[in-house]
Amino acid sequence: MTFEDIKQEVELSLTVAKGSFFKKPEFGHRFKELLKAVVSENTRIRAVKYAEEALQWLLDIKHLKSVEAFANYDSADRLLINVECVAYTGKTITFSRFVEVGNVRNS
Repeated sequence: MTFEDIKQEVELSLTVAKGSFFKKPEFGHRFKELLKAVVSENTRIRAVKYAEEALQWLLDIKHLKSVEAFANYDSADRLLINVECVAYTGKTITFSRFVEVGNVRNS
């Protein structure tokens, strides 16, 4: 497995919604669940948890040594999620994406 392959696995895990792959329904992220969440610190923490969950399988099969996720509100209804992973080769993979979050009017 090359570094580029691992990088693609990280990107796919954080861009494909959980349940999208027929043969691997457990693959992907749960960010869609945040669409109906109230904008809050708890929702921000959930976003971090969902990013880490999406990459756990890469830790389990020893493609990644570590995963660290961060999330901050970019606007009133959008989180910017940043993920930093370290592969077993020692190389760092970074990935960022925006996630829409609901608000009190939508919940």
